[in-house]
Amino acid sequence: MGRTGSGVEVRAKSIRFTFVPGKPTLMVNGVPALPTPANVKWALRLAGEIRERMRYGTFSMAEYFPAAGTADTPATAGTVLDTWLSAQRIEGSTKAGYESALKFWKTAIGDKPARAVRHSDILTALAARPDLSGKTINNYVSVARQAFALAVKDKAMQENPAADVPRASWQRDPPDPFTRDEAEAIIADFVSHYPEPVANMIEWRFFSGVRTSEMAGLRWPQVDLARGSFRISETIVRGQDKGKTKTSVVRDVLANSRALAALQRQRKHTQMAGQHVWLDPRYGTEWREERAFRRSYWEPCLKRLGIRYRPPNNCRHTYATMMLMAGMRPAFCAKQLGHSIEMFLRTYSRWISGEQDAREMLQLEAALADSSPGLPQKSEGPAAS
Repeated sequence: MGRTGSGVEVRAKSIRFTFVPGKPTLMVNGVPALPTPANVKWALRLAGEIRERMRYGTFSMAEYFPAAGTADTPATAGTVLDTWLSAQRIEGSTKAGYESALKFWKTAIGDKPARAVRHSDILTALAARPDLSGKTINNYVSVARQAFALAVKDKAMQENPAADVPRASWQRDPPDPFTRDEAEAIIADFVSHYPEPVANMIEWRFFSGVRTSEMAGLRWPQVDLARGSFRISETIVRGQDKGKTKTSVVRDVLANSRALAALQRQRKHTQMAGQHVWLDPRYGTEWREERAFRRSYWEPCLKRLGIRYRPPNNCRHTYATMMLMAGMRPAFCAKQLGHSIEMFLRTYSRWISGEQDAREMLQLEAALADSSPGLPQKSEGPAAS
Protein backbone atom coordinates (compact mmCIF):
# COMPACT_ATOMS: atom_id res chain seq x y z
CA MET A 1 0.00 0.00 0.00
CA GLY A 2 3.05 2.27 -0.02
CA ARG A 3 4.14 4.90 -2.50
CA THR A 4 7.65 3.60 -2.89
CA GLY A 5 8.29 5.51 -6.12
CA SER A 6 8.26 8.76 -4.17
CA GLY A 7 10.41 7.35 -1.40
CA VAL A 8 7.43 7.63 0.96
CA GLU A 9 5.81 4.38 2.09
CA VAL A 10 2.26 4.71 3.41
CA ARG A 11 1.59 1.89 5.82
CA ALA A 12 -1.52 0.89 7.80
CA LYS A 13 -0.71 3.11 10.81
CA SER A 14 2.45 4.97 9.86
CA ILE A 15 4.49 6.61 7.12
CA ARG A 16 8.10 5.70 6.32
CA PHE A 17 10.87 7.21 4.23
CA THR A 18 12.26 4.31 2.22
CA PHE A 19 15.09 6.18 0.47
CA VAL A 20 16.78 7.10 3.75
CA PRO A 21 18.98 4.51 5.49
CA GLY A 22 17.01 2.79 8.23
CA LYS A 23 13.67 3.70 6.63
CA PRO A 24 12.72 6.17 9.41
CA THR A 25 9.12 6.74 10.42
CA LEU A 26 7.43 10.15 10.35
CA MET A 27 6.71 11.15 13.94
CA VAL A 28 4.42 13.79 15.41
CA ASN A 29 5.04 14.65 19.06
CA GLY A 30 6.92 11.40 19.54
CA VAL A 31 4.14 9.26 18.06
CA PRO A 32 4.05 7.72 14.54
CA ALA A 33 2.00 9.97 12.28
CA LEU A 34 -1.16 8.31 11.02
CA PRO A 35 -1.43 8.08 7.21
CA THR A 36 -4.06 10.79 6.86
CA PRO A 37 -4.18 12.71 3.56
CA ALA A 38 -2.67 15.77 5.28
CA ASN A 39 0.18 13.76 6.82
CA VAL A 40 0.90 11.98 3.54
CA LYS A 41 1.04 15.31 1.75
CA TRP A 42 3.40 16.61 4.43
CA ALA A 43 5.61 13.54 4.15
CA LEU A 44 5.87 13.98 0.39
CA ARG A 45 6.92 17.62 0.84
CA LEU A 46 9.46 16.61 3.47
CA ALA A 47 10.84 13.90 1.20
CA GLY A 48 11.31 16.43 -1.56
CA GLU A 49 13.14 18.72 0.83
CA ILE A 50 15.44 15.90 1.99
CA ARG A 51 16.22 14.87 -1.61
CA GLU A 52 17.11 18.47 -2.45
CA ARG A 53 19.46 18.70 0.53
CA MET A 54 21.05 15.39 -0.47
CA ARG A 55 21.55 16.68 -4.00
CA TYR A 56 23.41 19.77 -2.79
CA GLY A 57 25.32 17.94 -0.08
CA THR A 58 23.68 19.81 2.80
CA PHE A 59 21.62 16.94 4.21
CA SER A 60 22.23 16.14 7.88
CA MET A 61 20.99 12.82 9.25
CA ALA A 62 21.14 14.17 12.80
CA GLU A 63 19.15 17.24 11.83
CA TYR A 64 16.28 15.33 10.27
CA PHE A 65 16.47 12.08 12.20
CA PRO A 66 17.77 12.78 15.72
CA ALA A 67 16.76 9.28 16.86
CA ALA A 68 17.34 6.14 14.80
CA GLY A 69 14.33 5.16 12.77
CA THR A 70 12.22 8.29 13.47
CA ALA A 71 11.66 11.65 11.79
CA ASP A 72 9.99 14.45 13.74
CA THR A 73 7.90 16.95 11.81
CA PRO A 74 10.21 19.95 11.21
CA ALA A 75 9.29 23.38 12.53
CA THR A 76 7.83 25.95 10.17
CA ALA A 77 9.28 29.42 9.74
CA GLY A 78 6.25 30.78 11.62
CA THR A 79 6.99 28.55 14.60
CA VAL A 80 10.63 29.65 14.60
CA LEU A 81 9.56 33.30 14.61
CA ASP A 82 7.12 32.76 17.49
CA THR A 83 9.75 30.90 19.49
CA TRP A 84 12.18 33.78 19.11
CA LEU A 85 9.63 36.40 20.18
CA SER A 86 8.64 34.43 23.27
CA ALA A 87 12.31 34.32 24.30
CA GLN A 88 12.72 38.12 24.27
CA ARG A 89 12.67 40.26 27.41
CA ILE A 90 11.41 43.51 25.92
CA GLU A 91 9.14 46.47 26.61
CA GLY A 92 5.58 46.39 25.34
CA SER A 93 6.25 49.16 22.81
CA THR A 94 9.22 47.24 21.39
CA LYS A 95 7.19 44.04 21.24
CA ALA A 96 4.54 45.79 19.17
CA GLY A 97 7.17 46.66 16.58
CA TYR A 98 8.47 43.08 16.55
CA GLU A 99 4.95 41.71 16.11
CA SER A 100 4.51 43.86 13.02
CA ALA A 101 7.66 42.32 11.54
CA LEU A 102 6.53 38.81 12.46
CA LYS A 103 3.20 39.38 10.75
CA PHE A 104 5.04 40.34 7.56
CA TRP A 105 7.27 37.25 7.58
CA LYS A 106 4.48 34.85 8.53
CA THR A 107 2.39 36.08 5.62
CA ALA A 108 5.30 35.55 3.24
CA ILE A 109 6.98 32.35 4.49
CA GLY A 110 5.21 31.34 7.71
CA ASP A 111 3.96 27.96 6.47
CA LYS A 112 7.24 27.00 4.84
CA PRO A 113 9.41 24.46 6.70
CA ALA A 114 12.10 26.47 8.46
CA ARG A 115 14.89 24.33 6.99
CA ALA A 116 13.53 24.96 3.50
CA VAL A 117 13.67 28.78 3.74
CA ARG A 118 16.25 30.13 1.35
CA HIS A 119 18.03 33.45 1.01
CA SER A 120 16.04 34.02 -2.18
CA ASP A 121 12.77 33.59 -0.23
CA ILE A 122 13.75 36.52 1.98
CA LEU A 123 14.63 38.72 -0.99
CA THR A 124 11.46 37.73 -2.86
CA ALA A 125 9.27 38.60 0.12
CA LEU A 126 10.86 42.05 0.37
CA ALA A 127 10.68 42.66 -3.39
CA ALA A 128 6.96 41.95 -3.29
CA ARG A 129 6.45 45.01 -1.05
CA PRO A 130 7.88 48.04 -2.90
CA ASP A 131 5.80 50.27 -0.62
CA LEU A 132 8.01 49.53 2.39
CA SER A 133 10.52 52.20 3.36
CA GLY A 134 14.19 51.36 3.69
CA LYS A 135 13.96 51.82 7.45
CA THR A 136 11.04 49.38 7.73
CA ILE A 137 12.86 46.82 5.55
CA ASN A 138 15.92 47.00 7.81
CA ASN A 139 13.77 46.54 10.89
CA TYR A 140 11.98 43.53 9.39
CA VAL A 141 15.23 41.91 8.25
CA SER A 142 16.78 42.46 11.67
CA VAL A 143 13.94 40.50 13.29
CA ALA A 144 14.23 37.66 10.77
CA ARG A 145 18.01 37.54 11.16
CA GLN A 146 17.76 37.26 14.96
CA ALA A 147 14.96 34.69 14.86
CA PHE A 148 16.74 32.41 12.39
CA ALA A 149 20.02 32.78 14.27
CA LEU A 150 18.30 31.41 17.36
CA ALA A 151 16.86 28.55 15.30
CA VAL A 152 20.35 27.68 14.05
CA LYS A 153 21.60 27.55 17.64
CA ASP A 154 18.63 25.34 18.54
CA LYS A 155 19.51 23.01 15.61
CA ALA A 156 16.10 23.70 14.07
CA MET A 157 17.85 25.16 11.01
CA GLN A 158 21.20 24.50 9.43
CA GLU A 159 21.90 28.02 8.22
CA ASN A 160 20.48 31.55 8.55
CA PRO A 161 18.83 32.63 5.26
CA ALA A 162 18.66 36.27 6.42
CA ALA A 163 22.28 36.53 7.51
CA ASP A 164 23.63 38.29 4.42
CA VAL A 165 20.66 40.40 3.36
CA PRO A 166 22.13 43.86 2.55
CA ARG A 167 20.86 46.88 4.43
CA ALA A 168 18.39 49.01 2.50
CA SER A 169 19.30 52.63 2.02
CA TRP A 170 16.97 55.24 3.44
CA GLN A 171 17.06 58.93 4.14
CA ARG A 172 16.19 60.15 7.61
CA ASP A 173 13.67 62.97 7.48
CA PRO A 174 15.23 66.15 8.88
CA PRO A 175 13.60 67.95 11.81
CA ASP A 176 10.63 70.06 10.73
CA PRO A 177 10.15 72.61 13.53
CA PHE A 178 7.52 75.29 13.72
CA THR A 179 8.65 78.87 13.35
CA ARG A 180 8.49 81.08 16.43
CA ASP A 181 5.49 82.91 14.97
CA GLU A 182 3.71 79.61 14.29
CA ALA A 183 4.40 78.41 17.82
CA GLU A 184 3.01 81.59 19.34
CA ALA A 185 -0.07 81.42 17.09
CA ILE A 186 -0.75 77.82 18.17
CA ILE A 187 -0.40 78.71 21.85
CA ALA A 188 -2.77 81.68 21.44
CA ASP A 189 -5.31 79.49 19.64
CA PHE A 190 -5.20 76.93 22.45
CA VAL A 191 -5.78 79.70 25.00
CA SER A 192 -8.80 80.92 23.01
CA HIS A 193 -10.47 77.58 22.26
CA TYR A 194 -9.52 75.02 24.90
CA PRO A 195 -9.49 74.56 28.69
CA GLU A 196 -6.56 76.24 30.46
CA PRO A 197 -4.82 72.94 31.43
CA VAL A 198 -4.51 72.01 27.74
CA ALA A 199 -3.22 75.46 26.81
CA ASN A 200 -0.71 75.31 29.67
CA MET A 201 0.51 71.95 28.49
CA ILE A 202 1.09 72.99 24.89
CA GLU A 203 2.99 76.13 25.89
CA TRP A 204 5.12 74.07 28.26
CA ARG A 205 5.86 71.58 25.51
CA PHE A 206 6.96 74.30 23.10
CA PHE A 207 9.32 75.79 25.70
CA SER A 208 10.66 72.66 27.42
CA GLY A 209 11.45 70.33 24.50
CA VAL A 210 10.40 67.14 26.29
CA ARG A 211 9.33 63.98 24.52
CA THR A 212 5.62 63.11 24.44
CA SER A 213 6.18 60.15 26.76
CA GLU A 214 8.09 62.38 29.20
CA MET A 215 5.32 64.96 29.27
CA ALA A 216 2.79 62.26 30.10
CA GLY A 217 4.96 60.81 32.87
CA LEU A 218 5.89 64.05 34.68
CA ARG A 219 4.68 64.22 38.32
CA TRP A 220 4.59 67.19 40.69
CA PRO A 221 7.17 65.73 43.10
CA GLN A 222 9.64 65.96 40.19
CA VAL A 223 9.00 69.70 39.73
CA ASP A 224 11.10 72.21 41.70
CA LEU A 225 9.59 75.63 41.05
CA ALA A 226 11.89 77.33 43.55
CA ARG A 227 14.98 76.22 41.65
CA GLY A 228 13.30 76.56 38.27
CA SER A 229 13.79 72.97 37.16
CA PHE A 230 12.08 69.62 36.76
CA ARG A 231 13.35 66.05 36.67
CA ILE A 232 12.62 63.58 33.86
CA SER A 233 12.76 60.10 35.38
CA GLU A 234 9.72 58.19 34.12
CA THR A 235 7.48 58.01 31.07
CA ILE A 236 4.16 56.68 29.79
CA VAL A 237 4.50 54.74 26.54
CA ARG A 238 1.51 53.23 24.72
CA GLY A 239 -0.55 53.56 27.87
CA GLN A 240 2.00 51.80 30.08
CA ASP A 241 3.80 53.44 32.99
CA LYS A 242 7.57 53.11 32.70
CA GLY A 243 9.82 53.53 35.67
CA LYS A 244 12.53 54.90 33.42
CA THR A 245 13.18 57.25 30.53
CA LYS A 246 13.68 56.33 26.88
CA THR A 247 17.46 56.40 27.37
CA SER A 248 17.32 54.92 30.92
CA VAL A 249 19.04 58.08 32.17
CA VAL A 250 17.47 60.51 34.65
CA ARG A 251 18.02 64.17 33.75
CA ASP A 252 17.31 67.52 35.40
CA VAL A 253 16.02 70.17 33.02
CA LEU A 254 16.39 73.90 33.67
CA ALA A 255 13.12 75.65 32.90
CA ASN A 256 12.96 79.02 31.14
CA SER A 257 10.45 81.71 32.10
CA ARG A 258 7.79 80.52 29.63
CA ALA A 259 7.93 76.93 30.83
CA LEU A 260 7.86 78.03 34.48
CA ALA A 261 4.88 80.30 33.87
CA ALA A 262 2.93 77.41 32.35
CA LEU A 263 3.75 75.22 35.37
CA GLN A 264 2.71 77.98 37.78
CA ARG A 265 -0.67 78.32 36.06
CA GLN A 266 -1.10 74.55 36.10
CA ARG A 267 -0.66 74.28 39.88
CA LYS A 268 -4.28 75.07 40.69
CA HIS A 269 -5.49 72.32 38.38
CA THR A 270 -3.45 69.27 39.40
CA GLN A 271 -0.87 69.98 42.12
CA MET A 272 -3.12 69.24 45.10
CA ALA A 273 -3.49 65.64 43.95
CA GLY A 274 0.31 65.38 44.02
CA GLN A 275 0.54 63.12 41.02
CA HIS A 276 0.75 63.81 37.30
CA VAL A 277 1.18 67.41 36.20
CA TRP A 278 -0.62 67.09 32.88
CA LEU A 279 -4.06 65.48 32.80
CA ASP A 280 -6.72 65.18 30.14
CA PRO A 281 -9.33 67.65 31.50
CA ARG A 282 -12.18 65.71 29.92
CA TYR A 283 -11.61 62.70 32.14
CA GLY A 284 -9.12 63.81 34.78
CA THR A 285 -6.72 61.04 33.73
CA GLU A 286 -3.14 60.93 32.46
CA TRP A 287 -2.50 61.35 28.76
CA ARG A 288 -2.13 57.64 28.03
CA GLU A 289 -1.80 57.99 24.27
CA GLU A 290 -1.52 60.88 21.86
CA ARG A 291 -4.21 60.03 19.34
CA ALA A 292 -7.00 61.56 21.44
CA PHE A 293 -5.01 64.79 21.89
CA ARG A 294 -4.27 65.04 18.17
CA ARG A 295 -7.85 64.37 17.16
CA SER A 296 -9.59 66.62 19.72
CA TYR A 297 -7.16 69.52 20.04
CA TRP A 298 -4.09 69.56 17.82
CA GLU A 299 -5.49 68.91 14.34
CA PRO A 300 -8.45 71.33 14.67
CA CYS A 301 -6.07 74.06 15.85
CA LEU A 302 -3.72 73.73 12.88
CA LYS A 303 -6.66 73.69 10.48
CA ARG A 304 -8.09 76.87 11.98
CA LEU A 305 -4.74 78.61 11.66
CA GLY A 306 -3.91 77.25 8.20
CA ILE A 307 -0.57 75.95 9.47
CA ARG A 308 0.97 72.98 7.68
CA TYR A 309 0.46 69.81 9.69
CA ARG A 310 3.29 68.48 11.81
CA PRO A 311 2.87 66.11 14.78
CA PRO A 312 2.86 67.44 18.37
CA ASN A 313 6.33 66.00 18.99
CA ASN A 314 7.66 68.70 16.67
CA CYS A 315 7.29 71.05 19.63
CA ARG A 316 10.52 69.35 20.74
CA HIS A 317 12.29 70.18 17.48
CA THR A 318 11.00 73.74 17.75
CA TYR A 319 12.57 74.23 21.18
CA ALA A 320 15.85 72.63 20.08
CA THR A 321 16.20 75.01 17.13
CA MET A 322 15.06 77.93 19.27
CA MET A 323 17.94 77.31 21.67
CA LEU A 324 20.49 76.99 18.88
CA MET A 325 19.33 80.12 17.11
CA ALA A 326 19.74 81.97 20.42
CA GLY A 327 23.42 80.95 20.38
CA MET A 328 23.30 78.39 23.19
CA ARG A 329 26.03 75.75 23.32
CA PRO A 330 25.11 72.47 21.58
CA ALA A 331 26.42 70.44 24.53
CA PHE A 332 24.06 72.23 26.91
CA CYS A 333 21.13 71.89 24.50
CA ALA A 334 21.76 68.15 24.08
CA LYS A 335 21.79 67.66 27.85
CA GLN A 336 18.51 69.54 28.23
CA LEU A 337 16.80 67.38 25.61
CA GLY A 338 18.24 64.06 26.80
CA HIS A 339 20.32 63.51 23.65
CA SER A 340 23.89 62.39 23.33
CA ILE A 341 25.98 65.19 21.86
CA GLU A 342 26.64 63.02 18.78
CA MET A 343 22.93 62.48 18.15
CA PHE A 344 22.15 66.15 18.75
CA LEU A 345 24.81 67.36 16.33
CA ARG A 346 23.71 64.86 13.69
CA THR A 347 20.06 65.85 14.05
CA TYR A 348 20.34 69.62 14.30
CA SER A 349 23.55 70.42 12.41
CA ARG A 350 21.60 72.58 9.97
CA TRP A 351 20.75 75.06 12.72
CA ILE A 352 24.25 75.07 14.21
CA SER A 353 25.83 76.54 11.07
CA GLY A 354 25.28 79.98 9.60
CA GLU A 355 25.33 82.89 12.00
CA GLN A 356 26.74 80.74 14.78
CA ASP A 357 29.66 79.78 12.51
CA ALA A 358 30.46 83.47 12.12
CA ARG A 359 30.32 84.00 15.89
CA GLU A 360 32.67 81.07 16.45
CA MET A 361 35.18 82.46 13.96
CA LEU A 362 35.04 85.87 15.65
CA GLN A 363 35.92 84.19 18.95
CA LEU A 364 38.89 82.48 17.28
CA GLU A 365 40.07 85.71 15.68
CA ALA A 366 39.85 87.49 19.05
CA ALA A 367 41.94 84.75 20.66
CA LEU A 368 44.52 84.92 17.88
CA ALA A 369 44.78 88.68 18.22
CA ASP A 370 45.41 88.36 21.95
CA SER A 371 48.01 85.60 21.83
CA SER A 372 49.80 85.96 18.50
CA PRO A 373 53.31 87.46 18.71
CA GLY A 374 52.69 88.98 15.32
CA LEU A 375 54.25 88.23 11.95
CA PRO A 376 57.65 89.70 11.02
CA GLN A 377 57.39 92.71 8.78
CA LYS A 378 58.92 92.55 5.32
CA SER A 379 62.20 94.42 5.13
CA GLU A 380 62.28 97.21 2.58
CA GLY A 381 66.14 97.43 2.49
CA PRO A 382 68.45 100.22 3.63
CA ALA A 383 67.24 103.75 3.32
CA ALA A 384 68.82 105.75 0.48
CA SER A 385 71.49 108.21 1.63
